[in-house]
Amino acid sequence: MKNALSVFFGIDRTYVSVMRPTPKGLALDFIDSTRNAVDLENPFDDASKAGEMELNEFIEENKDKVEKINVTIPAEMVFVTQFPGKPGMSVDELRQLVNLEIRQAFPQFNPEEFVTTITPMEQTKDGIHMMMATIVQRDILDTIKEIFQNKMPVQDIEISQLNAHSSFLYNYPEAANKTIMIFGIQEQFIDVSIVKNTKPAYYNLLSLSNPDKLGEMFEEEFNKVKETTVEQIDGAYFFGMGLTKELYFHAWETSMAIGLETGRMNAFRMVTTDLDKRRKDYCSRIMHIAPPCIGAHIPAYHERIRLI
Repeated sequence: MKNALSVFFGIDRTYVSVMRPTPKGLALDFIDSTRNAVDLENPFDDASKAGEMELNEFIEENKDKVEKINVTIPAEMVFVTQFPGKPGMSVDELRQLVNLEIRQAFPQFNPEEFVTTITPMEQTKDGIHMMMATIVQRDILDTIKEIFQNKMPVQDIEISQLNAHSSFLYNYPEAANKTIMIFGIQEQFIDVSIVKNTKPAYYNLLSLSNPDKLGEMFEEEFNKVKETTVEQIDGAYFFGMGLTKELYFHAWETSMAIGLETGRMNAFRMVTTDLDKRRKDYCSRIMHIAPPCIGAHIPAYHERIRLI
């Protein structure tokens, strides 16, 4: 069986990797990024077309190593919502709830213009079963299909935050039975989620209008989640292209004050490679950016229900 090419359409650029299974775990065979971002919402922009040409070069370089593509899209291009549900709900029941969410959030659109994936979440402290819906415009999925048309099939499409979950759980196996906060830091937004016993338990999207306030936002989310969702939090990890040293210091300072272990997520912590020193140094520089790209190689730890 050949391996998958992972393509993460980041806001700043597109990241590409190839991995293969070995007796010691996953091995990295290729890693690179485009200079120009591919804008899935505006694919005919000159810079976006340039980024697509660079991406095609990576695909051509690896076409004999892989036979399928796993795609990750940034959370900024997805509408994420949560609603109470119950185990065993039918697809039709879930679709009715999702259509209601879409009509409330996007009254100008037809629900059929979107594709939704449902992720059952861990129960809240009050015993409520929640469902997380990631809702993507069909136009974005059509753009992805056109980019890879006549190249190789797209096997899977997922959002960056959930693939970061997979990357974290693979690279930090000691946290499998723990409750961990995960912060995805972008230029203007923060995705906050909770992984509890390998399953999602919470999600929120925050506006990062003032980076100096990150510590306060961290503490507010910590207190909120402990009050409503989980009994305890065992640690917090940060990733994303917007995670500067200054921002991480604000988060670290707050974590020390509240007695919580924290760290920059390393997408390559449990990954081996035979790549040269230059590529290894590159991995060191992007270890906190690459979790969505690397996580796409790993089967999801959580259940997913696709509503077509």
